[in-house]
Amino acid sequence: MEFGSKFVYLGNEEEDEEDVYCLEADDLVLSDSDSCSDDDGETCLLDILDTAGQEEYSSMRDQYVRTGDGFFIIYSITDTKSFSEAEAIHRWIKRIKGEEPVAILVANKQDLDSETVVTDDQGKALASKLGVKFFKTSAKTGQGVSDAMTGLVSGIPRSGKDYKIVMLGSGAVGKSSITLRFVNDTFVDDYDPTIEDSFRKMVKVKGMTAMTKEQMKSAKKGKKLRKKAARSSNKPSDVRAKSAGQNRSSAIQCQSTSGTASRGSIFGSIKSAFGLRPKQNFSPPPPPPPPPTSALHQQGEVDQSANKRKIKTKKTDGNVVLIPLRDLANEPNLVTGDPITCKGCQAVLTSTSTLVTTGESSSWTCEFCGHVTKDLNISEDEIPKGESIDFMLAPATKTSSQNEAGESAAPEKKVTPGIIVYCMDISSSMQEVCQMPQSQAAWREERNFGAGEITRVSRLDCIKRAVVRLIEQLKLEEPEKKVLLTVFGSEVEVKAGGAADSEPKPYFTHLENKSMSQLLEMGLNMANSYPVEPIEQSYESMDAAVKFLTTRGCTALGPALSICTGYVSKTPCSEVVLCTDGQPNVGIGSLGRAARTDFYTQIGTYAREKNITINILAMEGASVGLQTVSQAAELSGGTTNKLNPAEIIRQLRLIAQNEVVANSVTVTFFLHPQFVFDEPDFADNLSRLEKEVGAVRKETDLSFRFKLRDSSDSTPVENVPFQVQIVYTRNSDGMKCMRVLSKSTEATRDRQRMEENINVAVMGVAAMKTTANLAKAGKGKQAQQHLKNVKRLVRRGAKSSEQLEERLAFNAEAEDWDHELFDNNLCYAAPNNLNDSGMAMVQQVCGTSMMHHQAAPTKMNFVQSRKMKPTTRDLYYAYTDD
Repeated sequence: MEFGSKFVYLGNEEEDEEDVYCLEADDLVLSDSDSCSDDDGETCLLDILDTAGQEEYSSMRDQYVRTGDGFFIIYSITDTKSFSEAEAIHRWIKRIKGEEPVAILVANKQDLDSETVVTDDQGKALASKLGVKFFKTSAKTGQGVSDAMTGLVSGIPRSGKDYKIVMLGSGAVGKSSITLRFVNDTFVDDYDPTIEDSFRKMVKVKGMTAMTKEQMKSAKKGKKLRKKAARSSNKPSDVRAKSAGQNRSSAIQCQSTSGTASRGSIFGSIKSAFGLRPKQNFSPPPPPPPPPTSALHQQGEVDQSANKRKIKTKKTDGNVVLIPLRDLANEPNLVTGDPITCKGCQAVLTSTSTLVTTGESSSWTCEFCGHVTKDLNISEDEIPKGESIDFMLAPATKTSSQNEAGESAAPEKKVTPGIIVYCMDISSSMQEVCQMPQSQAAWREERNFGAGEITRVSRLDCIKRAVVRLIEQLKLEEPEKKVLLTVFGSEVEVKAGGAADSEPKPYFTHLENKSMSQLLEMGLNMANSYPVEPIEQSYESMDAAVKFLTTRGCTALGPALSICTGYVSKTPCSEVVLCTDGQPNVGIGSLGRAARTDFYTQIGTYAREKNITINILAMEGASVGLQTVSQAAELSGGTTNKLNPAEIIRQLRLIAQNEVVANSVTVTFFLHPQFVFDEPDFADNLSRLEKEVGAVRKETDLSFRFKLRDSSDSTPVENVPFQVQIVYTRNSDGMKCMRVLSKSTEATRDRQRMEENINVAVMGVAAMKTTANLAKAGKGKQAQQHLKNVKRLVRRGAKSSEQLEERLAFNAEAEDWDHELFDNNLCYAAPNNLNDSGMAMVQQVCGTSMMHHQAAPTKMNFVQSRKMKPTTRDLYYAYTDD
């Protein structure tokens, strides 16, 4: 349990208001009131993207390259191919940015001097040819890493304190190792190379020229315009976001379009702006034309003639609690006996409770409801200690992944429970051809010195390639994992995963009038007649089946989802991963039949009750009806994404990496009676909340805002107790536990004291989740105002290096969401306004994880768990995208 500030804020009328500028027409906030602070000429806040080890398309890498300030181009001195590709990478960056990049050439793995195949002279010659500095590093020993980063940053023209750095290079050259060595002086062996992530670090670089406030203001404005141009270059012609003079004219226009704006950041998905073209004709898109004088130049920057007004608004505060549910994967801190509970509210007696002893018995006045429990046969010393304790409610049902010595099993023995069902759309529209993303096509050409053919690929081919790669990795990483492959057009068919001699495979037709219960029963019967096998046994048949998939028919999405969910309904911890590119139009769940659209709520609820998660992957270019369909994923604890078909490979892998850690999760939160919850979808005056969560993943976080029940209440409060009860079933061994988190936090009426002790990561995650829920409820204007309010709080409070690093992370995560809420506010003005793109973005913002907002030192505990088996890593590096 983590808090938005070290102190609970009780309010102070004199300090709780501020002036902000809003657009006259609709009260949208125009800026964060973010004045430029003094520049000491040395402080640099680095936003470093550690790119994954493969060259497949990544929207995150695309955005960073387009807006990047400096580039690490890394090769290994033990690999001649990586050296030759370093030159191609430099050409590629130059081509994407349309200018000479600020870059350095880095010869890594100097600790392997005896295995050198690329000499220093070769490296220096290439650096001279490219016009960049040359550095030698060893991520393992730390040699030269800091010098290389300092050398890169010092060569970037100063335009503020923030610098975006991109780590590039072939697979296995040590991009992640250099990044982690720099940000935390750590070497992580066997790090998972498939993970792309960003890290923030504050450093001092001497010898740079300090900027005046006016120079910083001008440079900041220039950066914003360049970012805007980069976003515009990735918008399709039918994008929802219009110019500022157009986007407020019609909510209907906003609702009817099906394109998507640039997602940016960790939750993003980026579209190509235009068709592919030969290398010699390539040029970056021009910046957008200036808007009319009555419109906005840029979010936060307005023309002097723009109609704006100054208003008073209430400042936000740090009264936020965040619960990182990934901690449920940790070994429980079991205490003996049963919990002592309050008969008034069911709170548990913990270290925040106070006993009053009289003679041989004690009494407890509940700190959450005031109920008195008498005649307790317990002393103060016997109260369970610690902020986190567990009570076992039911014993383990299977052997834990921990060995008898209590040590974690080796990666080779990893087995996650449940079945994975890949449910793939093969309707006729899946044969449509989509253009390869612009930057990916450019990379192929540069890598092959212009000889690479620019190709297009069908949506189905993207799906096939993604599944083939994923099942091959699963076979090596988790050979005992059970995987079922199903497809659907107008019918539903099982392609592979069961007994090899089971022919014919299950095939379901005439699904138009089947009910959900009938379809679930069909799936359950299939589970009895067609048992699934471990991937090591079914791999060859599945691999062949995927490669020979062809398209046909319409889109029986609802029946397919029902049958697959029924199939795994008796196997807890299972997942259904459904990939589609069109609206459901056959059978139950068809969006043409309004009376049946509650099906997705029903199937999501059913899946949650059975401890099954549903993940929805929708492809750009067609409407899927995500506002309705996504309910199945949201209610079951799964994910929803709408993305470029070329990014399906990465998204399937991200789902596999973000594994379920616990199921049947219910969270009960207790507040002190003077406080109530302050969330858009909660009832007023609520001090106790019970939330059924279902399955939770490694990146699942819950956050709650709270406030004083009566703001005029002047009753003295020195310490505020909190308690969270989490009932859950461990995935590793099936043990059912109740985890009790309890903490008492000091209160204050001093706003400055509260603000300077904020936890920026907690505030950032909570702001994203709260604003996503507001937008989903049709309160987009309120969401935009709250996000700006939190950004102003963070600006005022962030002083330490860790706070500043986390502020940079929050701003990066929130940037495109901020623009989305501003540019497309009419899309978020009513719940039924959201199209697929808006709904997908809301779902991704709502799923924001704490780990994406943390400073590097805090984040490292999570990062160090990202291991990959060497054989799987070698297989990954062996892939090419040809």
